[in-house]
Amino acid sequence: MPSSHSKAAIDNVLIAFNAIPQEQDEWLSELPGRMPRFGAYKCTDYEFALNRVSEDRGGGTEVWTLLAPGMPRKHFYPRQPKHPLEGPVKGAQLSIVQEGATRIVESAIPWQAIPHVKALRDAGKTVGFSFRVNDDSSNAMMELAMDRSVSKLNSQAFHPDWGGHWANELEFSFEK
Repeated sequence: MPSSHSKAAIDNVLIAFNAIPQEQDEWLSELPGRMPRFGAYKCTDYEFALNRVSEDRGGGTEVWTLLAPGMPRKHFYPRQPKHPLEGPVKGAQLSIVQEGATRIVESAIPWQAIPHVKALRDAGKTVGFSFRVNDDSSNAMMELAMDRSVSKLNSQAFHPDWGGHWANELEFSFEK
């Protein structure tokens, strides 16, 4: 599974952008009259897995689309139908370098793959961003939003839904 939650031990990084205001999003996170964000709610519009590709599948690296606007939330098991937006991001670049016990991951994702994020950048507005580092050596993970006051536990922040995640509510701005 591209999100790395499987029995195979995988090192990878997941990155997520929260770029569409909830009142403009096609997904209704709570019914009218209910307290917003009381339960699980959508806080990620774009999610990507930054992975090494196993040698038996050609090797190298890939940036895999886990979630994008218009794409159903799924877990990429073989029985699930393929969606046109899932898969490797065309034109994305990824470098993964191991220096001793330190892993350095650098990625460039084309603006065409994240148009809502680009629109926020062009308008001088902030964007929600978070990342999750999965470590194969101990089943450990680290999320940028973990234990921060602006964030709460929310299964909808990263894949898979059945894992504990921290809401993608940290806001970042762009410098020109």
